[in-house]
Amino acid sequence: MSSFTIENIFGIGSFRLCSGFPSSIKSIEKSESYQYECALNGCIQIYNYSTNERLHFEHVYDDIIILMLYNEYTNHILTCSYSGKIILWSHDYQKRLLEQQTRINHIQYGCWTRDATTIYLCSRFDGQSLFNIENHLNPFLNLFLGTIISLNYDSHHHSLTENWLRHWASPRIGLEEVHPSIDDSISAVHIAEKIETSNTYVAGSIGYEFVICTAMRRRLFAVLQRPQEHVRIHELNLNDGHLINDLKLEPSKPTQTFLCGTTSTLCDANSGKELFAIGLQSGLIFILDTNPLQIHSIVNGNYSLFFVSYPFIFLFKIANGSPQAIIWWHSYLLTVGYISSIVNVFGLDGSLIGSGDGAPTTAVCHLNWNSDEQDLLWIGGYMGLALVRIELFDSRTPSPVEKVMFTILNTSVDEKSSSSVCLTILVDKKLHEIAGCGLYMENEDILSGDLSGNVFHWTSNDIKPKAHFTIPDSVRCFVSKNLVGTLSGALYNLDTQEIVENFNTSIICSAWNQANTSCLIGLADGQLINLQTKKVIGLHANNAEIWSVCWSPNEEFCATASEDQTTCIWKSDEEQTLIATLTGHTTAVTAVQWKSDRIYTCADDRTVRVYSNEYNCLHVLHTPKSLFGWFTLTYLKVDEDEKLIICTTQNGYLVIWHGDNQIPILCKKIHFGSLEGLTYNKQTHRVVTIGSDCLVTSLRLHTD
Repeated sequence: MSSFTIENIFGIGSFRLCSGFPSSIKSIEKSESYQYECALNGCIQIYNYSTNERLHFEHVYDDIIILMLYNEYTNHILTCSYSGKIILWSHDYQKRLLEQQTRINHIQYGCWTRDATTIYLCSRFDGQSLFNIENHLNPFLNLFLGTIISLNYDSHHHSLTENWLRHWASPRIGLEEVHPSIDDSISAVHIAEKIETSNTYVAGSIGYEFVICTAMRRRLFAVLQRPQEHVRIHELNLNDGHLINDLKLEPSKPTQTFLCGTTSTLCDANSGKELFAIGLQSGLIFILDTNPLQIHSIVNGNYSLFFVSYPFIFLFKIANGSPQAIIWWHSYLLTVGYISSIVNVFGLDGSLIGSGDGAPTTAVCHLNWNSDEQDLLWIGGYMGLALVRIELFDSRTPSPVEKVMFTILNTSVDEKSSSSVCLTILVDKKLHEIAGCGLYMENEDILSGDLSGNVFHWTSNDIKPKAHFTIPDSVRCFVSKNLVGTLSGALYNLDTQEIVENFNTSIICSAWNQANTSCLIGLADGQLINLQTKKVIGLHANNAEIWSVCWSPNEEFCATASEDQTTCIWKSDEEQTLIATLTGHTTAVTAVQWKSDRIYTCADDRTVRVYSNEYNCLHVLHTPKSLFGWFTLTYLKVDEDEKLIICTTQNGYLVIWHGDNQIPILCKKIHFGSLEGLTYNKQTHRVVTIGSDCLVTSLRLHTD
């Protein structure tokens, strides 16, 4: 078994700067139907928001889709996965014109030139890098790489040819190279094996984060991020990838990292300049001139100007947080707040022209105009998708019903001639919000929760939820099909909407015996409570959180995994009778499973430990080194019949081992965010996961 099929994904979309577009841009005919095409992790979805119908759903990749772009010149669609696999599609996804695995992975951004001749991909770190480490550096040194690859597309023969590949490495290593073609490149090695990371150390954002090509003069620019250094803009030679200009964004601080950029350039009719913009974590937005490469102006995206009490004008300035999505709006730069609901409009000189409130608060990271008219704006985020109409008025007319009115300030004229902008929300689609947390599966029924108190009931083939419940608390776990444990400690009955029990501390986990007559509840204060008898079955030292609990096969004992780095074995029908303490993990133990003669645990130290019934450690399984950066193991399920050990990670991976084999048989990034729930049905081999990306994934494992 080394593969799976995604049966369904419940959610709105997996939005990034370059991962989705409205269907209207592929048609010259105007339609009253609002359709959007986007990625859902490794799947493609087309949804009609006018009729609330899913028109197309297809499992395309076993990992997440990073790039999803439409090219008007060829009428083709480009998708690229996190692992670097490119697929070129016909406009209706009915034909795959090309499938090709590039030689880099960990893709996190890309662009396709308007004439469709060239594709550029950015890798924050290239785990399949082409450097011969032994020839260049001490293998005990950390190696940090960023990569851009240039691919030429022949639209007549539907073929991709690598043009060049540019690597960057830390200056202390003195390694910065461009490989002109595949044939001239050095043989590949796994750079990830040389990186020293841990659960407590993160190297930081490293490498090329963003790339953009101009429309007028075919210039190429890339954003380079280095730890504790200023963000840099590299102008690169289109033909060979060599560095032409290096612009350091010194007005920002070295700790201010890249957040977003405009996915296209703006040709200013007044000056003839071609511009693009990038935003940093601090809220600073740099509008950059492409010829020559220089800072054109600087925008402070953290603040907005507001008018109140018209006609008596009061002007005040408020902080609204760094926008993570920016887009050109005619000759302005428009920004939408991440969760602040603030819309700002800036002039090309960096001045704040106007501000408004009322935009969707969906953790916005993606903006796309519905058409060239730039009056309908799609706003995508981790928690939903919205379509808004933006209209300019010459005078301050009263706001229409259900519309949000805000004023564009014109600093060159008096206030009476100011323009006004009306923001009308046409589509606002949400399901899970803030972050998914908690799962329950019984046959074909799936229940999922989130930190906003939403609970959705699905069946495996549903497009829409069968039921939607809300509770006035954050969901932490499911105790049963109708009982929900919360962060505050309340145990809610979904059917009656009443609190069954209040433990006054977070309910983190639970486990029922085989007869479903007795339930153990693990709490954040280290207590293990029997729900029926109210006995305190266990108590971890220093009130360390219990992250997971399970029964022994004969139900005489139970096991708890805890923040205190231990797994404790308790007598299940007595109060605080500790039988044994399993040690070995170096950080919090996040999950435990007890199957016949073995006990399985996983932890924040990224390992799985297997113990005997005599409580001796038999095996230690390690996650692959290619899972670089900071992450932990979050959940664990075991299928003894198939000898499968199934784990999820805090950076979105599904990792599966077979038996005692140290090398996983499957390791795929299936969510953008942290995995916050895992269920498994061994009869159907169905795995269901929920992530902080607000998506629920149902997949079937394929066994040999």
